[in-house]
Amino acid sequence: MKQIGPAKLTSTQKLQRSLVVYSSIGILTISAIVAIASIVPLSQQLRQAEARNLQSALKTRTLVVEEFLSRAQDVAQQIAGRTRAREQVEAYNRGQINRDALVSAITPILTDALNQSEEVVGITRLDSSHRLAVQVGETIPEAFWSIPSANAQAAIVRGPIQIGQQSYLVVGTPILNGTMRVGTDVVLFRISSLQRVTSDYTGLGTTGETVLAAFRNGQVQLFFPLRNTSQTTQRDLNGAIEQAVTTQTAGLLNADRLRGDRAVIAYEPISNSNWGLAIAINSQELYATIDRQVIRVGIAIAILSLLGTGGIILLLRPLAGQAIVKTDELERQVQEKMNLLAEKTTALQTEQSKRSVLEAALQQMDELQASSKQVTQQARTVDLGAQQALGLTQQGAASVDRTLEGMQTLQTTVEAIAQHSQSLNLSAEQIGTITTLVFELANQTNMLALNAAVEAVRAGEKGKGFAVVAAEIRKLADQSRQSASRIDRLVGDIQKLVRTVTQATTEGNQTVQRGVDLAQSTAIAFNGVEKAIDEVVLSSQQIVLSTQQQASAIHQVVEAINLVKSEAEIRIP
Repeated sequence: MKQIGPAKLTSTQKLQRSLVVYSSIGILTISAIVAIASIVPLSQQLRQAEARNLQSALKTRTLVVEEFLSRAQDVAQQIAGRTRAREQVEAYNRGQINRDALVSAITPILTDALNQSEEVVGITRLDSSHRLAVQVGETIPEAFWSIPSANAQAAIVRGPIQIGQQSYLVVGTPILNGTMRVGTDVVLFRISSLQRVTSDYTGLGTTGETVLAAFRNGQVQLFFPLRNTSQTTQRDLNGAIEQAVTTQTAGLLNADRLRGDRAVIAYEPISNSNWGLAIAINSQELYATIDRQVIRVGIAIAILSLLGTGGIILLLRPLAGQAIVKTDELERQVQEKMNLLAEKTTALQTEQSKRSVLEAALQQMDELQASSKQVTQQARTVDLGAQQALGLTQQGAASVDRTLEGMQTLQTTVEAIAQHSQSLNLSAEQIGTITTLVFELANQTNMLALNAAVEAVRAGEKGKGFAVVAAEIRKLADQSRQSASRIDRLVGDIQKLVRTVTQATTEGNQTVQRGVDLAQSTAIAFNGVEKAIDEVVLSSQQIVLSTQQQASAIHQVVEAINLVKSEAEIRIP
């Protein structure tokens, strides 16, 4: 086997190293993507589970607080429901007994009730007018009395209140005889059991906080002090209590925050009260266990990925070396084949180039031969068309000559009509003159007849015959004058028509003159066209002869090119 030179060996080592490095990077990248795609959803689910556990712990404490409130209300209602004590209050209200008698009668009863409950530390009984009647145990200041409304049937809770250094809960219960209110019991309860609930930090680590608070008049009032005095935590807890009481819904604050020092707060309202309970714990502490598990899983996946990558690298190194050696051998063989193929390709391309040139020349000559044939045919067509145009031009020239002769004849006729119209106009003028004379003659005859009639009147009987003749002459004179008037009007109309005919004849004469001029110009143009077409006919005949000679020469060139092409095809292997 042929040895590989140093330069080639260096290139091979680089290729081998590149294959191993890129394969390792690809495997590590895929492992990281798989790890992230599996760890992130798992971490989210675990965090949500921790938040639900926090809500479950809050729910347990909420039930304890609600149980305490329910028990306190039940105890207060049991104290208010003792029959004998109620009857004494009714008697006191009616004035049947005085206050000392009332105190003596019901103090033992209330003391017994006080002793039966460890959480009850004081009982104050009020009459129907809410005045103090009896008080046992711890004194309840009047400012803290919790008195239900007039129509209330159930106990109401107030608290926490501060008496001395202790916090208490006040429960006000109406004393009822059927539906009639006879008095009120104000019972004071210890809230130490509630304090045990809030101070139970089981499962809340070192930053956990349980808060029980009331929300009234827009203010949050804590039952017990916080063990963590952080202002941020207290502000968040106040907001959670306000949210729980105002909306009467449970929920989480900052539950989706995965990092940072903010606390995760679960809150829930206490039923039938204006209280709220909340549990807060630092998010880092809450999710610390989950973070450690996620880190351990991530480390395990990273170690497995590294081990897998190392094993693959150990397998790839020898395989890559063998593949590179085989690739080098194959590359040399391919290079030899490529060189030989390139030589043959060059020779073949040279011959094919020559053949392509001959084919292109032959194709061009064929096209040229076809074009020559088309030119010959078109030249013949042009010659035939030119001869036809020459015949049509000669016919047009003859027609123009005949039109010119007719126009000249028409001009002579129009001139004769104009002369006759002028003669007619003169005759009409003479008739008008004669008509004027007749009209004057009729006027004079009428005057003579009028004078004759006057003279006949003067002659008397002798002149009657003359008067008749004068009257007839006068009638004839009137008729002559009317006839002369009509003749005068007719002569006027004739003169108008004569003038119109004369004007039309003059315009017709001018139009005929322009037609004559145009016919002469047309005749001259036809003569020029006839000469040009004669020249076109001669040129077309010359073109036909030239294209026939060109087609013959092209045919000889095509035969020569076909002979050269045949010889070239014989030489190509």
